[in-house]
Formats: sequence, C-alpha cells, structure tokens
Amino acid sequence: MAERRVTEGWREPASAAPLRWGGYRGRYLAALVLVLGGGVLVQTGSVYLPQVMLIGMGAHLFGWWILPGRGWRRAIVSLPSLTTVMLILNGAAAMVFLVIPLAGWLWLRHRPFLAYPVLVLPAISAYLLTLHFAQYGSGALVLVISGAVVIGSAWLARFIAVAMPLQSDSPASID
Repeated sequence: MAERRVTEGWREPASAAPLRWGGYRGRYLAALVLVLGGGVLVQTGSVYLPQVMLIGMGAHLFGWWILPGRGWRRAIVSLPSLTTVMLILNGAAAMVFLVIPLAGWLWLRHRPFLAYPVLVLPAISAYLLTLHFAQYGSGALVLVISGAVVIGSAWLARFIAVAMPLQSDSPASID
C-alpha cells in the first residue's frame, strides 16, 4: 500500500472535488491569509481601536467561509473559531481554547481519526505557557508560540493522513 501511495501521490480530499467558483490553490491560500490575519487583527485591536477588531473578525469568518471544503462544515467551524480568537485575548491560560479551531480544521480537511491525538499538543503548550508567562504582558510571545504549535499540529495531522493507507473517501460536492 505504501508503494501505491508514493506512485499515485496523495491529494487533499478537498482538492479532488469540483469547486463552484475559483481555483483550489487560490482559495486555500486566501483563506489561510484571512483566517490567520484576521485572528492577528483581533489580537491587536482594543477598546480604543474597535474597527481593527471588527475588520479582523470579518476577515477571520470570511477566511473560513472560502476555504475549500464542504459548505456546511465551513459554516459550523467558523463561529467557534471566531469565539476562540476572541477568548485568547485573555492571555496564556486561554490558549487551551486553540484546540477548538484546530479540531475544526482537522474535521473540515477530512483528516483521519488517527490524526486527532495532535489536539493534545496545543493543550500541553497552553499549560506550559501558563506556567512560564503568567503575566498578561507577554501576549505577543505567547501568541506566536501558540500559533506555531497549532500550525505544527495541523501539519503533523496532514503527515499522519499521508502516511495512512488510501481510503475511498472522495467528497461529492464541495463549494
């Protein structure tokens, strides 16, 4: 099976289905920029700059909505992810909530259940960050470290999906 995977190549499940508009790569990259950039904008906003937070919230939601994947999954994942982006304004202890958008990402990207143990990595990271950065003043550093852990966990889940035997899991219609 592993030889067959190497010769045929592995494809993202969402990339195999036809899209109603746009191309897969363009939508994927735009969605990543909007989701991550919107989250960063929310974190940089304040009561003195609510416009920045509102723009970030809109960009974050729109990013999830255009990400190639099943439409109903994108809608379900977007609001809990936005809620998490707002919750992590509370500092290192709140970084444990990053498990929610990561779980949504794994579900939306059709990762196998064997990849879901990566969800413990952001939780462990949040615990360690809480021990070392108890003060709110280290928010930028905590955000960068937590973001790197979440992105690394998503890549690890992709690696697990690629390493698994082929499945006949082809999405029917993706928006």
